[in-house]
Amino acid sequence: MTGQLARGVTPTTDPGGREAWELQGPGGRVRVTRLGAHVQCWHAAGLGSSPAEPGDALFTSADASYGPAVATRGGIPVVFPWFGAGVHGDAAPAHGFARVREWQLVASTDAPSLTLRLEDDAATRALWPHAFRAEFTVSVATGLAVTLRVTNTGATSFEFEEALHTYFAVGDVKHATVHGLEGVPYDEFAAAPQAHPDAQAPITFEAETDRVFQGVPDDVELRCPALGHAVALRTDGATSAVVWNPWIAKAAAMGQMRDDEWTRFVCVESANCKAGALTLAPGASHTLSLTLRLQPL
Repeated sequence: MTGQLARGVTPTTDPGGREAWELQGPGGRVRVTRLGAHVQCWHAAGLGSSPAEPGDALFTSADASYGPAVATRGGIPVVFPWFGAGVHGDAAPAHGFARVREWQLVASTDAPSLTLRLEDDAATRALWPHAFRAEFTVSVATGLAVTLRVTNTGATSFEFEEALHTYFAVGDVKHATVHGLEGVPYDEFAAAPQAHPDAQAPITFEAETDRVFQGVPDDVELRCPALGHAVALRTDGATSAVVWNPWIAKAAAMGQMRDDEWTRFVCVESANCKAGALTLAPGASHTLSLTLRLQPL
């Protein structure tokens, strides 16, 4: 497939030497790995450099691992077919197997875009006994657009969860705000959350935050005053959203993260998870799409 790559799509490797592709177009420059169909970075068109985040709208830990079958902390990991430990709390590995599996390149276009595919095999069926096809498309024709399409290729229905687990660089989390989720019902899963947050106001960050929203709008905005820009998120096919920052204590206990890096990112995840888990009939498909655009503050 390498010799058939479209204009604007070139083969490369990630910092660990793992196979990847770079896309460069009007929406900026991204790197996508074969392992996990992972968007590792997005150097957005028009985004200037800063000492904290030199030209990357996404966050990746300085202690991130790039080893074989390792999900790197940062960028946009693909969560499938379960979120966390799954709806019933007994699934492993965390956040599903899609992010630690090799995906196959099946198409590229001059947009530029590329599409990667993951299908069930004996290893996936040992973890999750269902036949499926997942296709992940990345485009930088306008902003950064990513699409996850899941198809049930088996003879029986299945339930699944999914998320685009996006780590956004914010410069200083204490000044970042999330707009568009005011009044949307959520469950808070943080061990030490903010006391008495105003659910009718934009989200601010004063403590560990791990909120799962259900019945979310299509448009959300993340404002990053420390970096001088906002990120507009447009999602289609999502009923859930997750807003997460580990804060001090949890960050210190986590792998692939320096103790002070919690100050520099926020995850705003487009998802169908927990109460928003989906059921697919045989032959049916579901598409989750996310488009990101930067704008100055």
